[in-house]
Amino acid sequence: MSAQHPHSHGELVNENVHHEESDINIRAIITFIVVLFAIVIVIDVLCVGLFKLFDKIEDKTQPSVTPLAAAPATLGADFPAPGLQTTPWADLTKLRADEAAFLHGYGWVDQTAGIGRIPIDRAKAILLEKGLPVRPEAAEPTEGTHAFATGESSGGRNLPGGQADKSGGAAAPAANPAAPPAAATVPPAKGPGGL
Repeated sequence: MSAQHPHSHGELVNENVHHEESDINIRAIITFIVVLFAIVIVIDVLCVGLFKLFDKIEDKTQPSVTPLAAAPATLGADFPAPGLQTTPWADLTKLRADEAAFLHGYGWVDQTAGIGRIPIDRAKAILLEKGLPVRPEAAEPTEGTHAFATGESSGGRNLPGGQADKSGGAAAPAANPAAPPAAATVPPAKGPGGL
């Protein structure tokens, strides 16, 4: 067979479709870029000149300031406290260090009255040893810290540390006859350190 395939209709050529016979016009592209660059430079120069003209007009029309006018405000002296917090992380670190020093150190609350403060760990230990202050004995035997709920609060009557309930007397009668006896529901008092 030959390299060319003969067609029965003749050679296949479309006169309307063919390849580009000329190259890209480099000269036109370079001319466009140069003209565009020149226009941009001219516009920049005109803008700079316009802004300088505006500055001169503003300087001429600016009213003169009287010597009796107040001076411009300064940051430290003219603005009342509190100022803006510029370093919150450093302020928080300092606050926590001050609070820790206050909680874990000795100091005076009122030295003239003889009122001082002690570290919180020592205060907790003393509280466990001595207990909380207690009101005088209750008038009714049903009142106290381990009495059944009668609708009345303890009012600050707490057990001294390491001692048993001294409210004495019998427990309040149960409202429900099917409820277990009072001795079964009241937990026994525990020693110091056991709550």
